[in-house]
Amino acid sequence: MQIILPVALSPEQYVQSEHHKRIGRPANCPNCRKAATLKALGYYSRFVSVLLAAAVLKIWVRRFWCRHCDITVSCLPDFAQPYRVVNNQTIEAGWQGEDRPDVQRWAGLLRDYWKRFEGHWPQLRSRVGAAFGRCAPQATARQFWECLLGACGSLTTPTRQLVHDFRETLFATYQCHQRKDYQAS
Repeated sequence: MQIILPVALSPEQYVQSEHHKRIGRPANCPNCRKAATLKALGYYSRFVSVLLAAAVLKIWVRRFWCRHCDITVSCLPDFAQPYRVVNNQTIEAGWQGEDRPDVQRWAGLLRDYWKRFEGHWPQLRSRVGAAFGRCAPQATARQFWECLLGACGSLTTPTRQLVHDFRETLFATYQCHQRKDYQAS
């Protein structure tokens, strides 16, 4: 499973400060919800784009293992989007039509992300309803995006809420966000 972890750092600061080493285990397993069952498992690496530049950084993502339900939990920093290399601030700026170096660098990928979002939009709409504010019942993907930003202010908050509350992302429903069956004891 994956948790989107609030981190008040840029990707560069996260790497420079080795913040991944300071991430403590969540109090409860997000799958079985048992307390004090998560044990440190290690890290995995992934890439995320740098703010306002045409580069990527390798970041480390903290992982834990639940002794009760036998699943792993990764703690993805909230500047990153699950399964996407482009950071949230650049996605947001690109989708809002800003002309910045990072948006220009990732323009093709941002267009692909938008197409993926539009394709996933019907399922997303049916799953989240009015959780992000009252949009028109027949809202388009663009109207939902505007509603989302109006309600949340940035992409980090709704990303956390989509993963935590709805087991969704803007782009797809991934297995890593779904609860796993386990033997209750």
